[in-house]
Amino acid sequence: MTNPQPKLSHWIEQLSKCLSVTFIIAVAVTVYDIILDVVFKEPTVWVYDVVTTLIAVAFMIGGSYALQRREHIRITAVYDLFSARYKLWCDIFTSVLAIIYLLAFAWFAFKMASLSVMNWEVGGSVWRQPTPVIVKVSMFIGAALMILQAVVNTLADIKALKQLGSS
Repeated sequence: MTNPQPKLSHWIEQLSKCLSVTFIIAVAVTVYDIILDVVFKEPTVWVYDVVTTLIAVAFMIGGSYALQRREHIRITAVYDLFSARYKLWCDIFTSVLAIIYLLAFAWFAFKMASLSVMNWEVGGSVWRQPTPVIVKVSMFIGAALMILQAVVNTLADIKALKQLGSS
């Protein structure tokens, strides 16, 4: 059986790098709107919705990238005091808790996204863009990717723990 981590990690990394461009686009669109407002006194009606959607999608999908790189929030002042074995046990425990939480989150995100897609939910602005659909579907995809990455991390930690025990 092949190790799923390299393919999944590579895919998550590539997707996240593509989505990181959305932050640049969001800044550019915001600057465009400011110029239109200040110079020409004609602000747009769509910038807020576009920027909110771009950043929300990037954040929702970006969680799996943080997990893949193991750069999630951790109290390092305490964690760094632990032995390698105890760090692995802590990582496994927190990953299992994260998986349980993310499964519940994914379930509810799926329900919200399904309703949003079926009703083609649109935003409340004049533009009537499908921001709710895009963001809610991204919530589900982001949670699913985070679950997969957390499982991969947990399996890698279990393998590392076994290797520590055999050495």
